[in-house]
Amino acid sequence: MSTGVAKQVRVAAAQVGRDWKNSPYYDAAEQAMDRQWSELIWPFLASVPEQEMDFSETVELAAGHGRNSAKLIALTQTLHLVDINIENISFLRQRFGQHPRIRYHVNNGCSLPFLKSKSISFIYCFDAMVHFDSDVVRSYIREFARVLKPCGHAFAHHSNYTGNPGGDLHHNPGWRNFMSRELFAHYAKKEGLSIISQKKIDWKSDGTFIDCFTLLGAG
Repeated sequence: MSTGVAKQVRVAAAQVGRDWKNSPYYDAAEQAMDRQWSELIWPFLASVPEQEMDFSETVELAAGHGRNSAKLIALTQTLHLVDINIENISFLRQRFGQHPRIRYHVNNGCSLPFLKSKSISFIYCFDAMVHFDSDVVRSYIREFARVLKPCGHAFAHHSNYTGNPGGDLHHNPGWRNFMSRELFAHYAKKEGLSIISQKKIDWKSDGTFIDCFTLLGAG
C-alpha cells in the first residue's frame, strides 16, 4: 500500500472513530447484549463444530466499553482489546482492571501492528465494522490474514448497505457505511481467507437486511 493510500485509510478510520468517543450509545447497547449474544451471535458462531473453534488467543476489534468483552473473556486464555479511541481503552481498563487474561491496545483504526503474524486464533468484531469505510474494512481483512494462525477464524459484523455510494454515512440508515455481503467476501478471498458462513441481518424485520455476519477461516 502506497504512503498516500495508507494515509487516506487512516484518515477515513479516524473520521469514523470520532463518533465513538465516550458515546452514550454504549450504555443503551449494553442492555441488549445478553439477548443479542444468545439469540444471534453465539448461534452463528456455533455453526462451526466446537472442536474446530479456538478462542485461546482472541482479538476484539473496536471494543468500545466492553459489553462484548465481558462475554469473550470467559472463552479465552488471552483477550486483546483494541480500539482507536484512548478514551475507550481507559474505560476498559477501569471496567476490567489488571485482569490477567486481558491486553489493551490503542490502534490507528485500520491495522494491528502490535500483533505478531500467525499468533491469533480468533478475531471478533460486533456492532462496529458496520460503520467502517470500505477501504478500512479491506485493510483490516488484510491484517486478519496476516495475524490469524492456520485454521484460525474471524467473525465480522459488517454493513450490507449499498445505497449512497461515496456519500456521508451519517445520512444512511443506522450510520451504515457502503459495503455488501458479496464485496466483503470478495476482499476476504483476495487476501487468501475462506468464507465459512454468511448471514444477512434484518433488524427491523422489514426486508432491508442492512447488516451481515461473516465468519472467515484462515488456511
